[in-house]
Amino acid sequence: MADYYHYRQKIEKQRRRRNAVVALMVVLIILCAAAGFFWMSRHNQQANTPQAEPTMPTAETAATATPEQPEPAAQTPGNPQRLLPAVDNAAWDTATPVEQTIDLEYLNTDSRMAALPALGTVERSHFDTVTFLGDSITEGMECYATGYQNAHVRAYRGAGPESVVYNTTVKDHIRNVQEPAFDAVVETQPDALYILFGTNTLVNGSEDTATKFITYYEKMIDMFHESLPNVPIYVQSIPGVQEWVKDSKPGLQNDRIKLVNNLLANMALRKGCYFVNIAEALNQPDGSQIDEYEADGIHMQPVGYTAWCNYLATHTAWDRRNTYAGENPLYILGS
Repeated sequence: MADYYHYRQKIEKQRRRRNAVVALMVVLIILCAAAGFFWMSRHNQQANTPQAEPTMPTAETAATATPEQPEPAAQTPGNPQRLLPAVDNAAWDTATPVEQTIDLEYLNTDSRMAALPALGTVERSHFDTVTFLGDSITEGMECYATGYQNAHVRAYRGAGPESVVYNTTVKDHIRNVQEPAFDAVVETQPDALYILFGTNTLVNGSEDTATKFITYYEKMIDMFHESLPNVPIYVQSIPGVQEWVKDSKPGLQNDRIKLVNNLLANMALRKGCYFVNIAEALNQPDGSQIDEYEADGIHMQPVGYTAWCNYLATHTAWDRRNTYAGENPLYILGS
């Protein structure tokens, strides 16, 4: 399976190819427009040029006339002599559809391939200036001793990305405050933003739930890009649940969660975000929660949050300003 760097390089290659195709199409359109303008100018000039009326030859002029070679048409600055035969340009601005030969969109993205790889271990102080945004699962970051006690946590029970998009007033039960979700995040002015939503949305088992979820998620990302420019955004995968959860909540099935995680990874690539596959640290190979971590089949015990935080510390995008515990990944990358 290709690694993360190969996957990102493939994305960049396709993006450059797409930009080249767009640039070529723009050039062709400009050339076609210039050719059409030139042809119209020539046509108007010829139409406005006065033509001498023909005279009927008389007997005297016919007898004395001698055959002469036709004189070439006089060249003027505005009316150069045509050296090539006339070309029919009547249909110069018509076009017919052509078969697409370049993939302009990634489909069926595997979240494991798009996920951020391990890049050294940052010091825990790195998370003092980040913000965690999510629902009741993220709430544990605020109430358990994870080691990230200085981080800003904006966790709202029952919330989803639509709560942020509409800036809905929601309650943070740990901080015991009610606040508009989007404004509360922007006010923290984080150095990085970690987002985890999905469990509450997927409880609804309708077929269009995943599509609406991704649509709201994309809008939320766009809003944060606009209000928090240059702030890296980490989209976190949705952790699995215990298999018996689907008996009471049919929408929460691990196969469905896996599908939505693939959609999240695809969205992160398109929106210029980092995708962090925290499910890798919290799930068993079959996609369900690790037994030692689970509390009620969906939420986790403190030990699960410790594993989660340790995973984030080793899966942070490299930055020259980061402080690393142990070997700096700068040397691993050969820079």
